[in-house]
Amino acid sequence: MNQILATNPEKPNNKPKKEKTQRSIRTSAQTDIIKVTKVFAIILLLFGIFMVGTGSYAMYHSGTGNGNSEVELVKPVISIEEIEGDETTLLLKVTSKTGIDKVIYKWNDEKETTLSGKGGAYLEQKVQIPAGSNILNITATDINQEESTYSKKYELNSNIKIEATDTGKVRITYEGDTEISYMTYRWDDNQEETIDINSYGIDEEIEALSGRHTLTVVVVDINNRTETKVQETNGVSIPELKIDFDEEHTKYIIKATDSIELKEIIITLDEDETQRYGQKISGKEFQFEIPLKESSDNKMKVEVTNSDNQKTERKVMFPK
Repeated sequence: MNQILATNPEKPNNKPKKEKTQRSIRTSAQTDIIKVTKVFAIILLLFGIFMVGTGSYAMYHSGTGNGNSEVELVKPVISIEEIEGDETTLLLKVTSKTGIDKVIYKWNDEKETTLSGKGGAYLEQKVQIPAGSNILNITATDINQEESTYSKKYELNSNIKIEATDTGKVRITYEGDTEISYMTYRWDDNQEETIDINSYGIDEEIEALSGRHTLTVVVVDINNRTETKVQETNGVSIPELKIDFDEEHTKYIIKATDSIELKEIIITLDEDETQRYGQKISGKEFQFEIPLKESSDNKMKVEVTNSDNQKTERKVMFPK
């Protein structure tokens, strides 16, 4: 009895211990699952951050790198080629993937030449090199108004010579190995004039323009090869002097004119320096009279000077 009472209380004591162990095992398993879940969630979070960062970088890289590359690609491409056997001509080429709107080129700061691209992908134009040291400036624009520019200095010696004469004209000379068909010249943006040559050399005089102007001369040989020279000139005005008589032949009538401005007139009578008379004048026209003397050769020299310090002189004699 005592043994039963002594042993029975031990049986109930084993059950709580078993339940506590099971509860402990269950709590440990749940903790492990939570830990794994948290680790997996962290891994997913880090992976997501990595992917977002990679995507953002890719988008940034695409926007900054590839974007600029595309801008570069759509701009027109300008190229200049030399023509074999022709030192005076360049070949201008322009290409565009989006289509060419226009191409503008000019030498130095002179008149522009505009070529229409008409939306095409390719444009080609021969450009004459002027003699001397000159800078070629080119601007190509596509249909999206994207621009490309080109600028380069070119040096070319020329056989064309342009010089002023004492008579207020411009002399153009040329010597070559091939027969010249014709030449053209143009003042500034005025109409071009043509002179037939049909010779191996050129020696022509043309009327000069007063003041500062640009003269363009083009020589064309029988093989249609051209040589161009562009030169700035500072033309001067030459005064004109006309001496007539009146109807009764009793006096000289002297008339001086100039396209710019008259400055001074000097008269010397009978080749006598003591009878040398000068007068300051102004305006573009001046007229006066000198009576003729009886029993005299009536020798007279007239000199007129303009504001460009150009002088014209005439001598006359009328015996009575």
